[in-house]
Amino acid sequence: MLTFFLDRKLDISLYEQLYQKIKLAIENGDLVQNEKLPSKRKLASHLKISQTTVESAYSQLLVEGYLKSKPKVGYFVAANLDLLYKMNSPKQTKLAVKRKEDYLIDFKTNQVDAVNFPYERFARIEREVVLDKLKNNLNRGDSFGVYELRERIAEILYAYRGINAKAEQIVVGSGSEHLILLLVLLLGRDKVYAVEEPSYLKNYQLYLAYGADVKAIGLDDEGIIIEGLRKEKTDIVHTTPSHQFPKGIVTTITRRLELLHWANENDSRYIIEDDYDSEFRFSGNPIPAMKGMDKADKVIYMNSFSKTLAPSFRISFMVLPEKLVNRYQKELAFFSSSVPTVNQLILERLIKSNEYERHLNRMKNNYKMKRDYLIMLLESSELKDKIKIYGEEAGLHFLVDIKTKETEEYLVETAKGLGVRVYGLSEYTINKCSLSVDKTIVFGYSNLSLESLQKGVKLLEQAWKNI
Repeated sequence: MLTFFLDRKLDISLYEQLYQKIKLAIENGDLVQNEKLPSKRKLASHLKISQTTVESAYSQLLVEGYLKSKPKVGYFVAANLDLLYKMNSPKQTKLAVKRKEDYLIDFKTNQVDAVNFPYERFARIEREVVLDKLKNNLNRGDSFGVYELRERIAEILYAYRGINAKAEQIVVGSGSEHLILLLVLLLGRDKVYAVEEPSYLKNYQLYLAYGADVKAIGLDDEGIIIEGLRKEKTDIVHTTPSHQFPKGIVTTITRRLELLHWANENDSRYIIEDDYDSEFRFSGNPIPAMKGMDKADKVIYMNSFSKTLAPSFRISFMVLPEKLVNRYQKELAFFSSSVPTVNQLILERLIKSNEYERHLNRMKNNYKMKRDYLIMLLESSELKDKIKIYGEEAGLHFLVDIKTKETEEYLVETAKGLGVRVYGLSEYTINKCSLSVDKTIVFGYSNLSLESLQKGVKLLEQAWKNI
């Protein structure tokens, strides 16, 4: 007699538990082909369950082909399961999942202040959008993104970045992953792409992953080196002229003009202007976008709301030159917008109601306070005679050169030993041999409290006391 333990406390029904156990017994060969199963009445009595439960389990197994039924005789294990018995179960191996490391203090650059996010305002606007606007947009879709949001983005670009763009030129996407894919498909894998060295390595990895030929081009004090673009015979350059990541260089007006001239030399050349954190400039006037100087329509402008709202919000956008808009519509309009409509509607309402601008102004003051406090801590620490701070005028990170005979790796690892994660400049380079002899640490501070900043500097004093 079949004996199975059925747990009445589980959320899974008794019939499904019985079905699974009989099925497993057949697959393991415990019940062999043509073997007769107990009658519904006998099995129900033995297991102290209803006949209906047994009948439901048998019926499911019958439908799936594990059992066959003979009228007035009973249920039997199917006779055509030879292949099932011959199947070898794959050897179970542990998946090599990279474990996330936890630190007491992490000076990451790609974070926002999670404490001061406007949760209540966001929830209120989300509710308004769901109740007021979602019904009329449930079945709508535009490969470029929600039109109303693109109108709001165009207004922001004109007011704050000096860019005169139409909503029809703007494509909304879920982060650089999606936008870079679209650009590689639009501009072609046969083109040679360039990224800055050092740079945000993820972009370099994305171009490679999407099948593009990509080169790393060095920098000088004025920005990306034009001769490097010519030497590598590049067609497309991905650059961060307003605040180079990670070095913080502002591309000079002379170099910007040289870049635009380089792009104008060939119809297939374009500049991708990545304006990833232009909203956060703490001294002087905002640096104008290169797109605003672009008379020949050769600049593809790219930005996101990752720094101003949150990375997890996953809303980025790009402004295509007018001559690429028609090509995009013809070749890539089959791509649906990768950002959920409700998220786009929420952002549109945030901008239209001025909640976005108010939040941005609050965060500017908040981040400036944190930046100033961290700089004060470093300049008054025991490390003050060994450090030089630069690139602090804008963005949510700055750099610190450290005078020491020790390696950059030593600085990072000794800090880790005390639970502090700092990031060496070499972690953002493609060709390690291109680095200077300086030991440089990239400090992000946006998601750290004042107490954490203080604790982090104290721990770094201990970690680096012998350098």
